[in-house]
Amino acid sequence: MSSHDVIIVGAGPAGSIAALMLARARHRVALLDRAAFPRAKVCGNCINPAAWDIWQRLGLKNSFEALPHQELSGFTLQCEDRTIYRQAFRSPQHGPRAIARDVFDDWLRHEAEKAGAEFFPETTVTGIDPKGIVQTSRGDFSGKLIFGADGRNSIVARQSGLMPAPRRCHRVAWQVSIPAPSELDDQIHMHLFEEGYFGYCRHSATEAVISMVLDSRRTQDPLHLVRRYFPHFAEQNWLRMNPITRAPARTGSGRVWLLGDAARVVEPFTGEGIYFALATGLLAAEAAQKGLARNNPASALGTYSRSHWLLYARRAWVNTLVRWSLTTPSRTVRLLRKMEHLPSFVSFLSHRVHAT
Repeated sequence: MSSHDVIIVGAGPAGSIAALMLARARHRVALLDRAAFPRAKVCGNCINPAAWDIWQRLGLKNSFEALPHQELSGFTLQCEDRTIYRQAFRSPQHGPRAIARDVFDDWLRHEAEKAGAEFFPETTVTGIDPKGIVQTSRGDFSGKLIFGADGRNSIVARQSGLMPAPRRCHRVAWQVSIPAPSELDDQIHMHLFEEGYFGYCRHSATEAVISMVLDSRRTQDPLHLVRRYFPHFAEQNWLRMNPITRAPARTGSGRVWLLGDAARVVEPFTGEGIYFALATGLLAAEAAQKGLARNNPASALGTYSRSHWLLYARRAWVNTLVRWSLTTPSRTVRLLRKMEHLPSFVSFLSHRVHAT
Protein backbone atom coordinates (compact mmCIF):
# COMPACT_ATOMS: atom_id res chain seq x y z
CA MET A 1 0.00 0.00 0.00
CA SER A 2 1.29 3.44 -0.99
CA SER A 3 1.37 5.83 1.98
CA HIS A 4 1.10 9.64 1.73
CA ASP A 5 0.08 12.63 3.82
CA VAL A 6 -2.63 13.70 1.35
CA ILE A 7 -4.23 11.78 -1.50
CA ILE A 8 -5.84 14.03 -4.11
CA VAL A 9 -8.31 12.52 -6.55
CA GLY A 10 -8.55 14.67 -9.67
CA ALA A 11 -5.67 16.56 -11.34
CA GLY A 12 -7.70 19.51 -12.61
CA PRO A 13 -7.09 23.06 -11.32
CA ALA A 14 -8.38 22.43 -7.78
CA GLY A 15 -6.46 19.21 -7.24
CA SER A 16 -3.23 20.32 -8.91
CA ILE A 17 -2.92 23.63 -7.09
CA ALA A 18 -3.60 21.94 -3.74
CA ALA A 19 -0.97 19.33 -4.61
CA LEU A 20 1.52 22.05 -5.54
CA MET A 21 1.08 23.95 -2.26
CA LEU A 22 1.23 20.85 -0.08
CA ALA A 23 4.26 19.45 -1.90
CA ARG A 24 6.09 22.78 -1.52
CA ALA A 25 5.42 22.47 2.22
CA ARG A 26 7.23 19.09 2.06
CA HIS A 27 4.16 16.93 2.51
CA ARG A 28 3.93 13.61 0.67
CA VAL A 29 1.20 14.05 -1.94
CA ALA A 30 -0.34 11.53 -4.34
CA LEU A 31 -2.24 13.14 -7.22
CA LEU A 32 -4.53 10.66 -8.99
CA ASP A 33 -6.51 11.05 -12.19
CA ARG A 34 -8.39 8.55 -14.32
CA ALA A 35 -7.27 10.28 -17.55
CA ALA A 36 -3.95 10.39 -19.35
CA PHE A 37 -2.65 13.96 -19.57
CA PRO A 38 -2.94 16.18 -21.49
CA ARG A 39 -6.67 15.68 -21.95
CA ALA A 40 -9.51 17.80 -23.33
CA LYS A 41 -12.34 19.00 -21.09
CA VAL A 42 -15.70 20.72 -21.59
CA CYS A 43 -15.01 24.32 -20.61
CA GLY A 44 -15.15 27.85 -21.98
CA ASN A 45 -11.35 28.00 -21.44
CA CYS A 46 -11.48 31.46 -19.81
CA ILE A 47 -9.26 32.28 -16.83
CA ASN A 48 -10.79 34.98 -14.61
CA PRO A 49 -8.51 37.97 -13.84
CA ALA A 50 -8.77 37.21 -10.12
CA ALA A 51 -6.34 34.34 -10.81
CA TRP A 52 -3.47 36.80 -11.42
CA ASP A 53 -3.11 37.26 -7.66
CA ILE A 54 -2.74 33.48 -7.30
CA TRP A 55 0.02 33.24 -9.93
CA GLN A 56 1.85 36.18 -8.33
CA ARG A 57 1.59 34.66 -4.86
CA LEU A 58 2.88 31.26 -5.99
CA GLY A 59 5.64 32.58 -8.23
CA LEU A 60 3.93 31.22 -11.35
CA LYS A 61 3.23 34.49 -13.13
CA ASN A 62 5.98 34.19 -15.76
CA SER A 63 5.25 30.53 -16.36
CA PHE A 64 1.52 31.24 -16.77
CA GLU A 65 2.16 34.16 -19.13
CA ALA A 66 4.26 31.89 -21.37
CA LEU A 67 1.34 29.50 -22.07
CA PRO A 68 -0.28 29.73 -25.53
CA HIS A 69 -3.25 32.00 -24.96
CA GLN A 70 -5.54 34.73 -26.23
CA GLU A 71 -5.89 37.95 -24.27
CA LEU A 72 -9.57 38.87 -24.15
CA SER A 73 -10.33 42.55 -24.63
CA GLY A 74 -14.05 42.56 -23.97
CA PHE A 75 -17.44 40.89 -23.85
CA THR A 76 -20.37 41.02 -26.27
CA LEU A 77 -23.84 39.74 -25.37
CA GLN A 78 -26.35 38.99 -28.11
CA CYS A 79 -29.94 37.81 -27.97
CA GLU A 80 -31.59 36.51 -31.15
CA ASP A 81 -28.98 38.21 -33.39
CA ARG A 82 -29.43 41.54 -31.58
CA THR A 83 -26.43 42.98 -29.72
CA ILE A 84 -27.69 44.15 -26.34
CA TYR A 85 -24.42 44.81 -24.52
CA ARG A 86 -20.70 45.37 -25.13
CA GLN A 87 -18.00 45.80 -22.52
CA ALA A 88 -14.29 46.55 -22.89
CA PHE A 89 -12.31 45.02 -20.04
CA ARG A 90 -10.49 47.58 -17.93
CA SER A 91 -7.06 45.93 -17.89
CA PRO A 92 -6.63 43.70 -20.95
CA GLN A 93 -3.01 42.83 -20.09
CA HIS A 94 -4.07 41.37 -16.74
CA GLY A 95 -7.71 40.73 -17.53
CA PRO A 96 -9.38 37.50 -18.62
CA ARG A 97 -7.47 35.31 -21.01
CA ALA A 98 -8.42 32.13 -22.83
CA ILE A 99 -6.23 29.03 -22.64
CA ALA A 100 -7.14 25.55 -23.89
CA ARG A 101 -7.90 23.32 -20.92
CA ASP A 102 -5.62 20.52 -22.09
CA VAL A 103 -2.74 23.05 -22.08
CA PHE A 104 -3.70 24.79 -18.83
CA ASP A 105 -4.41 21.68 -16.76
CA ASP A 106 -1.28 19.90 -17.98
CA TRP A 107 0.84 22.94 -17.10
CA LEU A 108 -0.55 23.17 -13.56
CA ARG A 109 -0.26 19.42 -13.04
CA HIS A 110 3.38 19.61 -14.20
CA GLU A 111 4.05 22.45 -11.72
CA ALA A 112 2.66 20.23 -8.94
CA GLU A 113 5.03 17.45 -9.97
CA LYS A 114 7.98 19.87 -10.03
CA ALA A 115 7.10 20.79 -6.45
CA GLY A 116 7.33 17.12 -5.45
CA ALA A 117 3.81 15.69 -5.82
CA GLU A 118 3.60 12.15 -7.25
CA PHE A 119 1.27 11.97 -10.23
CA PHE A 120 -0.62 8.76 -11.07
CA PRO A 121 -2.48 9.09 -14.40
CA GLU A 122 -4.94 6.53 -15.74
CA THR A 123 -5.82 5.56 -12.17
CA THR A 124 -9.48 4.76 -11.56
CA VAL A 125 -10.82 5.10 -8.02
CA THR A 126 -13.00 2.13 -7.04
CA GLY A 127 -13.66 2.84 -3.38
CA ILE A 128 -13.11 5.26 -0.48
CA ASP A 129 -12.55 4.22 3.13
CA PRO A 130 -13.18 7.27 5.36
CA LYS A 131 -10.33 6.10 7.60
CA GLY A 132 -7.94 7.27 4.88
CA ILE A 133 -7.80 4.55 2.21
CA VAL A 134 -8.38 5.12 -1.50
CA GLN A 135 -8.89 1.93 -3.48
CA THR A 136 -7.86 2.20 -7.12
CA SER A 137 -7.03 0.24 -10.25
CA ARG A 138 -3.35 0.62 -9.22
CA GLY A 139 -3.89 -0.70 -5.72
CA ASP A 140 -4.62 1.02 -2.43
CA PHE A 141 -3.32 4.43 -1.30
CA SER A 142 -3.39 5.46 2.35
CA GLY A 143 -3.31 9.05 3.56
CA LYS A 144 -4.00 11.28 6.52
CA LEU A 145 -6.37 13.27 4.28
CA ILE A 146 -8.28 12.54 1.08
CA PHE A 147 -9.17 15.44 -1.23
CA GLY A 148 -11.95 14.86 -3.76
CA ALA A 149 -11.23 17.21 -6.65
CA ASP A 150 -12.81 14.96 -9.26
CA GLY A 151 -15.59 17.18 -10.61
CA ARG A 152 -19.34 17.51 -10.46
CA ASN A 153 -19.90 13.74 -10.65
CA SER A 154 -17.26 13.11 -7.97
CA ILE A 155 -16.81 9.48 -7.02
CA VAL A 156 -15.17 10.64 -3.78
CA ALA A 157 -18.33 12.58 -2.84
CA ARG A 158 -20.57 9.65 -3.75
CA GLN A 159 -18.48 7.01 -1.99
CA SER A 160 -18.17 9.18 1.14
CA GLY A 161 -21.86 10.08 1.43
CA LEU A 162 -21.18 13.77 0.79
CA MET A 163 -23.04 14.10 -2.51
CA PRO A 164 -26.45 15.84 -2.28
CA ALA A 165 -29.59 13.96 -3.26
CA PRO A 166 -29.78 13.77 -7.08
CA ARG A 167 -32.08 16.15 -8.91
CA ARG A 168 -32.86 15.86 -12.60
CA CYS A 169 -30.91 18.41 -14.64
CA HIS A 170 -32.12 18.82 -18.21
CA ARG A 171 -29.30 21.16 -19.21
CA VAL A 172 -26.34 19.68 -21.06
CA ALA A 173 -23.01 21.33 -21.94
CA TRP A 174 -21.34 20.83 -25.32
CA GLN A 175 -17.95 22.01 -26.52
CA VAL A 176 -15.86 21.91 -29.69
CA SER A 177 -12.57 23.51 -30.74
CA ILE A 178 -12.26 24.74 -34.31
CA PRO A 179 -9.75 26.64 -36.45
CA ALA A 180 -10.27 30.32 -35.60
CA PRO A 181 -11.95 32.24 -38.44
CA SER A 182 -9.87 35.18 -39.63
CA GLU A 183 -12.73 37.60 -38.89
CA LEU A 184 -13.04 36.54 -35.23
CA ASP A 185 -11.87 39.30 -32.87
CA ASP A 186 -10.43 38.98 -29.36
CA GLN A 187 -13.71 39.35 -27.46
CA ILE A 188 -15.91 36.80 -25.72
CA HIS A 189 -19.17 36.48 -27.67
CA MET A 190 -22.20 35.18 -25.76
CA HIS A 191 -25.42 34.30 -27.61
CA LEU A 192 -28.73 33.71 -25.82
CA PHE A 193 -31.65 31.89 -27.41
CA GLU A 194 -34.72 30.03 -26.19
CA GLU A 195 -33.02 26.61 -26.15
CA GLY A 196 -30.00 27.80 -24.15
CA TYR A 197 -26.83 29.80 -24.83
CA PHE A 198 -23.34 29.53 -26.21
CA GLY A 199 -20.01 31.32 -25.84
CA TYR A 200 -17.49 31.76 -28.61
CA CYS A 201 -13.91 33.06 -28.43
CA ARG A 202 -10.34 32.47 -29.49
CA HIS A 203 -8.12 30.53 -27.12
CA SER A 204 -4.98 30.91 -29.24
CA ALA A 205 -3.90 32.67 -32.41
CA THR A 206 -5.12 29.75 -34.50
CA GLU A 207 -7.93 28.08 -32.52
CA ALA A 208 -11.33 29.03 -31.15
CA VAL A 209 -13.73 27.30 -28.79
CA ILE A 210 -17.51 27.09 -28.84
CA SER A 211 -19.13 26.14 -25.53
CA MET A 212 -22.88 25.59 -25.51
CA VAL A 213 -25.51 24.81 -22.90
CA LEU A 214 -28.78 23.37 -24.18
CA ASP A 215 -32.05 22.31 -22.60
CA SER A 216 -32.26 18.63 -23.61
CA ARG A 217 -36.08 18.83 -23.56
CA ARG A 218 -35.89 21.32 -26.44
CA THR A 219 -33.01 19.91 -28.47
CA GLN A 220 -29.98 17.65 -28.19
CA ASP A 221 -28.30 18.79 -31.39
CA PRO A 222 -25.63 21.48 -30.86
CA LEU A 223 -24.75 21.48 -34.55
CA HIS A 224 -28.28 22.53 -35.49
CA LEU A 225 -28.11 25.51 -33.10
CA VAL A 226 -24.64 26.57 -34.23
CA ARG A 227 -25.72 26.52 -37.86
CA ARG A 228 -28.46 28.98 -36.99
CA TYR A 229 -25.63 31.51 -36.47
CA PHE A 230 -22.92 30.00 -38.71
CA PRO A 231 -24.76 28.35 -41.65
CA HIS A 232 -21.66 26.70 -43.10
CA PHE A 233 -20.37 25.25 -39.84
CA ALA A 234 -18.87 21.81 -40.56
CA GLU A 235 -19.72 18.58 -38.77
CA GLN A 236 -17.61 18.26 -35.59
CA ASN A 237 -16.94 15.83 -32.75
CA TRP A 238 -18.46 17.54 -29.71
CA LEU A 239 -17.53 16.89 -26.08
CA ARG A 240 -20.52 16.55 -23.73
CA MET A 241 -21.02 17.15 -19.98
CA ASN A 242 -23.95 16.85 -17.56
CA PRO A 243 -25.21 18.04 -15.08
CA ILE A 244 -24.66 21.76 -15.51
CA THR A 245 -26.06 22.65 -12.11
CA ARG A 246 -26.28 20.64 -8.90
CA ALA A 247 -26.99 21.35 -5.26
CA PRO A 248 -23.82 21.99 -3.22
CA ALA A 249 -22.32 18.95 -1.54
CA ARG A 250 -21.14 18.86 2.06
CA THR A 251 -17.63 20.30 2.16
CA GLY A 252 -16.24 17.24 3.90
CA SER A 253 -16.40 14.74 6.71
CA GLY A 254 -13.43 13.78 8.86
CA ARG A 255 -10.50 12.92 6.61
CA VAL A 256 -12.40 13.41 3.34
CA TRP A 257 -12.69 16.95 1.89
CA LEU A 258 -14.20 18.16 -1.37
CA LEU A 259 -12.69 20.82 -3.66
CA GLY A 260 -13.79 22.64 -6.83
CA ASP A 261 -16.83 21.28 -8.68
CA ALA A 262 -16.92 18.23 -6.41
CA ALA A 263 -18.10 20.54 -3.63
CA ARG A 264 -20.08 23.16 -5.56
CA VAL A 265 -20.88 23.69 -9.23
CA VAL A 266 -21.14 27.20 -10.67
CA GLU A 267 -22.99 28.33 -13.79
CA PRO A 268 -20.57 28.21 -16.76
CA PHE A 269 -22.02 31.40 -18.28
CA THR A 270 -19.92 33.68 -16.06
CA GLY A 271 -16.63 31.86 -16.71
CA GLU A 272 -15.70 31.64 -13.02
CA GLY A 273 -15.45 27.89 -12.61
CA ILE A 274 -11.66 27.71 -12.92
CA TYR A 275 -11.18 30.55 -10.44
CA PHE A 276 -13.40 28.89 -7.82
CA ALA A 277 -11.52 25.62 -8.36
CA LEU A 278 -8.16 27.33 -7.84
CA ALA A 279 -9.38 29.25 -4.80
CA THR A 280 -10.84 26.18 -3.05
CA GLY A 281 -7.64 24.24 -3.77
CA LEU A 282 -5.63 26.97 -2.05
CA LEU A 283 -7.99 27.15 0.93
CA ALA A 284 -7.95 23.37 1.41
CA ALA A 285 -4.15 23.22 1.20
CA GLU A 286 -3.74 26.03 3.73
CA ALA A 287 -6.12 24.41 6.21
CA ALA A 288 -4.55 20.98 5.69
CA GLN A 289 -1.03 22.28 6.39
CA LYS A 290 -2.16 23.56 9.79
CA GLY A 291 -3.96 20.34 10.59
CA LEU A 292 -1.00 18.19 9.56
CA ALA A 293 1.36 20.35 11.65
CA ARG A 294 -0.84 19.65 14.70
CA ASN A 295 -0.99 15.96 13.75
CA ASN A 296 -4.78 16.22 13.67
CA PRO A 297 -5.67 16.95 10.03
CA ALA A 298 -9.34 16.04 10.40
CA SER A 299 -9.79 18.88 12.91
CA ALA A 300 -8.81 21.40 10.20
CA LEU A 301 -11.97 20.63 8.22
CA GLY A 302 -13.88 23.28 10.19
CA THR A 303 -11.36 25.92 9.10
CA TYR A 304 -11.64 24.86 5.48
CA SER A 305 -15.44 24.71 5.58
CA ARG A 306 -15.71 28.25 6.98
CA SER A 307 -13.30 29.74 4.44
CA HIS A 308 -15.07 27.83 1.64
CA TRP A 309 -18.43 29.27 2.71
CA LEU A 310 -17.03 32.80 2.89
CA LEU A 311 -15.49 32.52 -0.59
CA TYR A 312 -18.84 31.72 -2.18
CA ALA A 313 -20.83 34.09 0.05
CA ARG A 314 -18.69 37.04 -1.06
CA ARG A 315 -18.35 36.21 -4.74
CA ALA A 316 -20.90 33.68 -5.99
CA TRP A 317 -24.10 35.75 -5.76
CA VAL A 318 -23.71 36.95 -9.37
CA ASN A 319 -23.27 33.36 -10.49
CA THR A 320 -26.33 32.30 -8.50
CA LEU A 321 -28.41 35.06 -10.07
CA VAL A 322 -27.26 34.13 -13.57
CA ARG A 323 -27.94 30.45 -12.92
CA TRP A 324 -31.48 31.25 -11.81
CA SER A 325 -32.14 33.36 -14.89
CA LEU A 326 -30.76 30.75 -17.29
CA THR A 327 -32.45 27.70 -15.81
CA THR A 328 -35.35 28.54 -18.14
CA PRO A 329 -33.65 30.25 -21.12
CA SER A 330 -36.92 31.06 -22.88
CA ARG A 331 -38.01 33.15 -19.87
CA THR A 332 -34.73 35.08 -20.00
CA VAL A 333 -35.08 35.72 -23.73
CA ARG A 334 -38.61 37.07 -23.27
CA LEU A 335 -37.34 39.35 -20.51
CA LEU A 336 -34.51 40.64 -22.69
CA ARG A 337 -36.96 41.52 -25.46
CA LYS A 338 -38.77 43.89 -23.13
CA MET A 339 -36.06 45.46 -20.99
CA GLU A 340 -34.61 48.59 -22.52
CA HIS A 341 -32.45 49.43 -19.51
CA LEU A 342 -30.83 46.01 -19.20
CA PRO A 343 -27.32 47.08 -20.40
CA SER A 344 -26.62 49.07 -17.22
CA PHE A 345 -27.58 46.06 -15.08
CA VAL A 346 -25.49 43.67 -17.21
CA SER A 347 -22.58 46.11 -16.98
CA PHE A 348 -22.79 46.09 -13.18
CA LEU A 349 -22.77 42.27 -13.07
CA SER A 350 -20.00 41.97 -15.64
CA HIS A 351 -17.67 44.32 -13.79
CA ARG A 352 -18.27 42.36 -10.60
CA VAL A 353 -17.18 39.15 -12.37
CA HIS A 354 -14.27 40.50 -14.42
CA ALA A 355 -12.80 43.12 -12.10
CA THR A 356 -9.03 42.85 -11.75
